[in-house]
Amino acid sequence: MKMARASASASFVDGKIYVFGGCGEDADSSNWAEVFDPIYQTWGKFNTPKMAYNINQSVVIEEKKVYSVDEDDQSFNFLPSEGRLWKRGKKDSKLGSRNDWCVIGKLLYCRGGTHGRILWCQPDELDWKEVKGLEELQMYLSGTRYIFRRTSDKRPSKTQVKYDISKLCSNSAGNIVIFWNAHIGDSESMELWSAEISMERREGGEIWGKIEWSNAIFKLDPLSNSYSFNVLFSASVRL
Repeated sequence: MKMARASASASFVDGKIYVFGGCGEDADSSNWAEVFDPIYQTWGKFNTPKMAYNINQSVVIEEKKVYSVDEDDQSFNFLPSEGRLWKRGKKDSKLGSRNDWCVIGKLLYCRGGTHGRILWCQPDELDWKEVKGLEELQMYLSGTRYIFRRTSDKRPSKTQVKYDISKLCSNSAGNIVIFWNAHIGDSESMELWSAEISMERREGGEIWGKIEWSNAIFKLDPLSNSYSFNVLFSASVRL
């Protein structure tokens, strides 16, 4: 990139990577956005009006439209094939945090705050609703637990571990994949668990989730003195 950025938004559309924001107050319409061509390995200018705020969430809908929400919860959408102007949408005005946005079909999904909640909405409406049918999972992910670990001076240290979804994404099968920390059996043993959840739209328009599989995918060494995993990125790979 030609412009230094931090926490920028990147979207892959029509074989190119569009990068927006994350460049501070010194940016203007000539450098607030850039585009990368993977074939020619070159960065190019992409003149577009500078947004008033940094982008907080960004997804690509139907492989052609960039849909974003800024740090003031205002939504925008952008079609590279139709020009370089952002179209203003609705404001995400509901209370609570919504992280790890992803797209399945024409719907947005995210993890909603606490207690293992998964939310969905129509992009143009931003009226978030809860995915039904996951009450058992939510009950498991709605609490905290105190564990005791030995420090370097061999004295026990009390640590509070929160159970909740730490990462949410979608896979190539069109399902939601979630990750969370878990203590199973031995209180000093930490495991990273994952589950794949399929989505079904039923009468009345509600979205119901079904857990297709769930299992531990990694176990942390009890002597590592760590008590949680942070999943930074997840990708679907066909074998």
